[in-house]
Amino acid sequence: MYYAAAAATAIAGMLHLMLAPNILGFNVNQGILFILGGIAQVFWIIPMIRRWGKVWYGIGIAGTAVFMALFFITRVPGNPITGRGGGANPTSILVEVFEGLFIGLAVAILIYETRKNVREEQRAASDTARKSSNHIPILAGVVIALIVFGLFALPMAMPSPTGGPPPAGGQARQQTGQQSPVGTSTNQTCTLTPSLIEIEGTPQQTEGPYFVDGMPNRSDILADTSTRTVQEGIPLNLTINVYDVDDGDCVPISNAQVDLWHANSQGVYSGVEGSTGTNFLRGYQLTDSNGTVQFSTVYPGWYEGRAIHIHVKVRTFEGSKETFEWTSQFYLPNSINDQVHTHPPYSDHGPVGMANEQDGIYNGPSTDGQVQSNTGTHLMPALTEAGKGYAGTFNIVVDALP
Repeated sequence: MYYAAAAATAIAGMLHLMLAPNILGFNVNQGILFILGGIAQVFWIIPMIRRWGKVWYGIGIAGTAVFMALFFITRVPGNPITGRGGGANPTSILVEVFEGLFIGLAVAILIYETRKNVREEQRAASDTARKSSNHIPILAGVVIALIVFGLFALPMAMPSPTGGPPPAGGQARQQTGQQSPVGTSTNQTCTLTPSLIEIEGTPQQTEGPYFVDGMPNRSDILADTSTRTVQEGIPLNLTINVYDVDDGDCVPISNAQVDLWHANSQGVYSGVEGSTGTNFLRGYQLTDSNGTVQFSTVYPGWYEGRAIHIHVKVRTFEGSKETFEWTSQFYLPNSINDQVHTHPPYSDHGPVGMANEQDGIYNGPSTDGQVQSNTGTHLMPALTEAGKGYAGTFNIVVDALP
């Protein structure tokens, strides 16, 4: 039982460590909690194998129970921690299974030791400890190795997009510092004529690890061009207008390349590890003389660590030379996100895991310094019901033309 309990807590700890790097990028507090909790769980190999006694078993049980309680509480809609419910991916469920197994084994050990002659067992354990004191460095080495393995090696095996390296295949890239050339964003406003509608400059956000260049030029991005498989979901038609600020006027930018990409109903991206070679829900359009592009897609699904979002990139070229780049993300209303996920195929993935206001990127500053906080509030398309789905419109205002 002692070795089985040690194995259970070690596996739960490594799974927490495996989830931590991805979560840390979106929610620092939760990521730190996963790292510290994972290290503690792996460390508890030593108290279990060395039979340190009831106090240590009790601490292990209590700490693991707290982790399990936090998990289940945050799944309940309207919970006092997050204020809403959340879904769970298979890895998270596996964590709970091994945590429950550890608690069950640790409780069985406590009952076992209570019913036996504790003094005799402690005396025997003390003799064993003296004889095998040279095992402590070995156990410490195992603990350190498992922690390092959980933090750095296991995340590479995580199915995208809940962790792992940047996309394989295609011309994939991940930007971590400067987002785009200086001067591509603006904090100015411009006026649309003849409607006289005033539009504010549009902030940028991180590209993230899942951009793949060289996608098809197409308006309908539902199908994968290699398998002809069409993504299922609630229809979403997006109209995007791209304008340049010119002395207070909104000037349409024509022939700009607008790339769009997002996760499917189950939170999976195409073209990345686990779906390499596919291109569903990816594509680009060139803006017309009105600066407009349109995309036919489905409502995006959620994945762990992020609110529901859609990635967008605008670029201009002179020949093959890129002359301008602007990158950001769109967000959708929480109420519609929740409603959509009550219908199949979204309901197969469970309730939405994170509201917009819980997302660190939504709440954070823009990558161009234009907005200092709550950037996502500036990146909400106007959404209306359209038949059996939704239609959205968004105006992107930048400082692109000389």
